[in-house]
Amino acid sequence: MFKALYSNSITLHLINESNLGVVYEMFKGFSDSAEMLQEINESYLPEFENGQRTKYGFYALLEGELAGLSLLGISSWKERKGYTGADTLLHMRGKGVAPGSKPHLFYLAFEILGLNRLETGCLVSNLASKRSIEKTPGFQFEGISRESGINDGGEFEDEYLYAILRKDWLKLYDKSVVKTIA
Repeated sequence: MFKALYSNSITLHLINESNLGVVYEMFKGFSDSAEMLQEINESYLPEFENGQRTKYGFYALLEGELAGLSLLGISSWKERKGYTGADTLLHMRGKGVAPGSKPHLFYLAFEILGLNRLETGCLVSNLASKRSIEKTPGFQFEGISRESGINDGGEFEDEYLYAILRKDWLKLYDKSVVKTIA
């Protein structure tokens, strides 16, 4: 199994039980540390189903500097379908970390794990996430899921839905640019 994925100045390091303490320490001392540590606990820890990993959480480094988190989750092994997510440290936002990490996640999903479809989305009010998703080649807008998310105010909110298929990834991406680190 790999420990990290590298491409274009971004390294995604896999979060496991063995490095979790170090990861927690890395995310301390930032203005948004509390939120990021909560996100690690809620969304980025490894999960398994029937002996297969279903959640791949990563901490992201941009040119060696801690930048945030990225994840790939498996929603159905049978349907070969998954989803992506990202959380970027406040001071690293606007540097292309989230869209720049997608080729790594696509490589993991389509080349290593053999998935066929990856989905993502964001609340309609989250314009920064919408822009980030739309900057990522291959993600196609598929519609709006009505009141399917809950915003920071605790209210139901619509979500934009996007997806990329393996065949689209094969046309748009050069898989040789992503390197696995053992």
